[in-house]
Order: sequence, then C-alpha cells, then structure tokens
Amino acid sequence: MQFNESNRYPFPACAVVQVFGDKDYFITKYTGAGASNIQLLDEQQDDGKTRIAVSRQVDIDVDVPAFARKFVPDTITVVQVDSWDQTTLRGHLDIQFKGMPAVVKCDMTLADENDGCVLNLHFSVSINVPIVGDKLAKVLGADLKKKFQRDSHHAQEVMAEFVQRYL
Repeated sequence: MQFNESNRYPFPACAVVQVFGDKDYFITKYTGAGASNIQLLDEQQDDGKTRIAVSRQVDIDVDVPAFARKFVPDTITVVQVDSWDQTTLRGHLDIQFKGMPAVVKCDMTLADENDGCVLNLHFSVSINVPIVGDKLAKVLGADLKKKFQRDSHHAQEVMAEFVQRYL
C-alpha cells in the first residue's frame, strides 16, 4: 500500500540534509516525541553518504479496529534506518516493527522551496498477514502519516537547535 507525505522546514535543504546525518538530532527528536528505550544501533558517514539506525519504543496513535487488535500491540519497538546521499539530497528510510509482520520502505527527497525546503516522503507499507494484510497496512499507514505530521512540527523545533551547526 502506497502513501505520500510532505514536511516543510524553514531552513535550506543543504543544511537540513546535514542534520539528517546527525545521530544527536534523532536521539533528541525521538526523546521529545515521547519514544522510550531509544538506542543508537549504527552510525556511518562516508563521502557525503550517511546512515543512522535507531531502535525505539513507540505507542500506536490510531484506533486499531477489532480485527487488527491481535496483530497490533499498544506499544511497539521500531527499528528505523535513515540513509542519505547529501549530494543528491535523496534518502531512503527502512522501518521494521519487532513482533509485527510489517515493513515500511520510504524514498525521500529534499528540495529548496520558498524560504526553506520540503521533504517529500513516498512510502509503502507491507504486512505479511493473509486476508487482513491490506486492511492492517491502511491502519499502519494512517498511523505513520499522523506520526510524520506530528514529528514534522516537533522536528522543526529540534532542527532549529541543530541546523546552526551546518549553516
């Protein structure tokens, strides 16, 4: 199941992509967003390419229909890997949910726009559960869109602290 979302930041794309390669940004952002048990799993920076892997526990923010309740716990461990090519301003996001047969793959692009930049997220949600997988993907997709929107506001506040390092 495919989804799209856009987030806007009041900073130039060349600085924002640098923040997206800063592990401290993710730790601060996830802490402020209410995640718990945040762990940095991997950090790589090489020749303009970055990769940050973080594990965290999050609450599911949408009402889960009765048919999906046995597949979707109230709190779940998310393993997220953000990879960026800082030259092309293109990135990829992989999300796995421990204990849940769901995978999210997201292509990301940053582009300057007006007095800031826009982050375009094009993501797919796959859930390997017979019969109800597509319905579960809709639920999870709605939850992710809600989190992307909420995180965008919170991320702007956190980003304001970090972006000064890269301007």
